[in-house]
Amino acid sequence: MADTPELPPVIEARKTPRKRVILGGKVVYNEGSYTTDCRIRDVSGGGARIVLSPGIVIPTRVVLIDTRNATAYESEVVWMKAPDFGLKFLGTYSMRALPAHLQYLKGF
Repeated sequence: MADTPELPPVIEARKTPRKRVILGGKVVYNEGSYTTDCRIRDVSGGGARIVLSPGIVIPTRVVLIDTRNATAYESEVVWMKAPDFGLKFLGTYSMRALPAHLQYLKGF
């Protein structure tokens, strides 16, 4: 039997470790005009992987709301392999202390 070559070790490119989770969330965009439910599957200090319903597409800039932890993340979509989307967090806010430009999220 031939020797199989040893694969190089996988190098983690993330700056912060990823944590696997299953959380409910909402994706909000166009200043609250549009929302869709999502599942948050992985989360780190810098971003998250979310799963949307089949056929749903979202713009590049969105706000992810973690409904369990009452946290809003201004986000940029950095990859997409529908129905999975990778988000990079641009800002993190408690839903109880939203900045002026995100006050429209109070109803969510």
